[in-house]
Amino acid sequence: MTTIKNGVNVDDLMMAIEGVKNDPANGKLTFTVNSKWKNGFKAEHKSANYVVGKEKFTHTHNHTVSTDEPREILGEDSGISPAETILSSLAARLSVGYAANAAAMGIDIDEMSFEITGNGSLEGFMNIGDSRPGLNDITIKTHIKSSAPEAKLQELHDYVNQHSPIWDTIQNPVKVKSELSI
Repeated sequence: MTTIKNGVNVDDLMMAIEGVKNDPANGKLTFTVNSKWKNGFKAEHKSANYVVGKEKFTHTHNHTVSTDEPREILGEDSGISPAETILSSLAARLSVGYAANAAAMGIDIDEMSFEITGNGSLEGFMNIGDSRPGLNDITIKTHIKSSAPEAKLQELHDYVNQHSPIWDTIQNPVKVKSELSI
């Protein structure tokens, strides 16, 4: 009988963990997004092939995210802003982390939501002064409804925050290479 907790197949989760423990190459990931500028500050971003372990996969559906800037930043507000996209990615990864790790720890989650705020300035983007162009700080408020004891939820919270791939990507320097193709 399959064990499902928080919408997560716990049996498959444990099998995946063992697979990576036995061969770390099974845990390697590669994701690709294809983006196209749509005029002004608008762009469309589509999921592409991805690699898990040693195998290449294709999404069963085309996933598209449209971005733009708010009118106050000279956009047309036709999509989520790039800064909100990063915050959304963090929220999405935290959702995965909480659901999977709560399932592994035997915790039932009834409801969960995040309020994530990022602060920054246009000065760095506009090359005014010495401000950096990115967000300066991010604050996360995690709301969980569960019958689990508070200490167990705090343990889950601490674990998820320490092991979130997107959190780590934002928090630590990442090598980024860029090349121009004309």
